[in-house]
Amino acid sequence: MAKLVLDANVIVGWLDKSDSLNARAMKLLDNIHTAGDSYLLLDFIVSEALSVMCRRACQRKSNAPDLPGILEKVKRLFQRNEIEFVERDIEGVYPDVLEIIGQSAGSLNFNDAALIVLQQRGLIGDVATFDGNLASQPGFRAVA
Repeated sequence: MAKLVLDANVIVGWLDKSDSLNARAMKLLDNIHTAGDSYLLLDFIVSEALSVMCRRACQRKSNAPDLPGILEKVKRLFQRNEIEFVERDIEGVYPDVLEIIGQSAGSLNFNDAALIVLQQRGLIGDVATFDGNLASQPGFRAVA
């Protein structure tokens, strides 16, 4: 049984029913469960997803995310210990994360670079993502 890390775009699609990737995210999560695998929520990636949904809730006049409902879901995930806190792990690989960002000329953000380094170090497994740029990085193991 594999534990697949969910990238922010998958988390947003899952939690925000108004997101354009909602159906795709729900199908991906169903496929994960059908395969007998499970998902892993990393603290800094959940934070990124929440930031996206907060920005959308403030900026969108229509089709805005249900922020109170989303926050309640995340609170339950936290209470059930379904969010893994790995910020301390990132501290130890910070220079490597910065190196990957530099090598990508900025096409990878900090969190994407951190996922790459954490995977290279064997701290996480495959990552479920809809981000083609991240998924196409040499040696990076992604599922969509």
